[in-house]
Amino acid sequence: MRFARVILIGSVCLLASAPAARAAWVWSPQTGWVGPTGAVKDTPEEQLTHAQGFFQDGEFERARTEFRKLLRAYPKAREAVEAQYYLGRCEEDLGDYYKAFKEYRKALQVYPSTVRFDEVLEREYRIGNYFLQGRKRKLFGLAAILPARDKAVEIFRAIVEDGPFSEHGVLAQYKLGMAHMALGDYEEAVGAFERVISRYPDSELVDDARYQIALASLKGTFHPEYDQAPTELAVTELAGFLERYPDSELTDEARSRLSELRERRAAHEFLVAQFYERRNRPAAARLYYETIAEEFSSTSWAPKAVARLQELDRPTRIP
Repeated sequence: MRFARVILIGSVCLLASAPAARAAWVWSPQTGWVGPTGAVKDTPEEQLTHAQGFFQDGEFERARTEFRKLLRAYPKAREAVEAQYYLGRCEEDLGDYYKAFKEYRKALQVYPSTVRFDEVLEREYRIGNYFLQGRKRKLFGLAAILPARDKAVEIFRAIVEDGPFSEHGVLAQYKLGMAHMALGDYEEAVGAFERVISRYPDSELVDDARYQIALASLKGTFHPEYDQAPTELAVTELAGFLERYPDSELTDEARSRLSELRERRAAHEFLVAQFYERRNRPAAARLYYETIAEEFSSTSWAPKAVARLQELDRPTRIP
């Protein structure tokens, strides 16, 4: 009797010293500690059905708890892959898209033979597009406050790594380039688009990738007085694009861009020619004006260059 009283007192002391968070938990010798959501079911099949019931009823937080319990109790069961997939679905339906992506990717990395492989890639790709469009992400489960195009880069890169030759592999590789473009990482963008061309030469996105390479090459050049190497690269890429794909849907825009670039290139040549004129070096200036007149005859700078050549040809009057 005294022994029983000691056990009872000890149990009471244990309960009294337990954290407040455990107030709703119950302990018994048969089950151990059981939380307010109940113990895990006797089989993974039962636990999966139990968790899916909450998911179907729209109780995504409770469903998430039950799917996690399945993964902890039965990590090697065939139902575990479904539980991992549904964790992503729960986070997606709760509006935390970045957490959803992390759960989906874990499903592919831990269970690569899942029959949901293509579906998971598709869901990741859709989430990547959300972030590429400028959707913000949650921080610590609170309101969305952080810009997240960097997350688009992470997500599209993960899709390419996990399913490079899947239906969404080539799409993700192209969107990876677009995400870098949106962030202003033009060198990274060119690399991503070049991989579209080298890895997926038969893809319909190849001509789009070539065009985007030209645009990315253009971005670093804003004024004619600056270094024109990026402009030269952009001109080369656009000219090559028009030659290879004369009937592309992007042809008109490419021609317009090429015209703009040639105007910029001619403006640069004109500035250099004027530089030499101001320093009383007419022969050097003449070379640049002649280049404009011959190679950039369709630009607005050609008539100005011709006028300057005529002025240079006039005999100098001796007072």
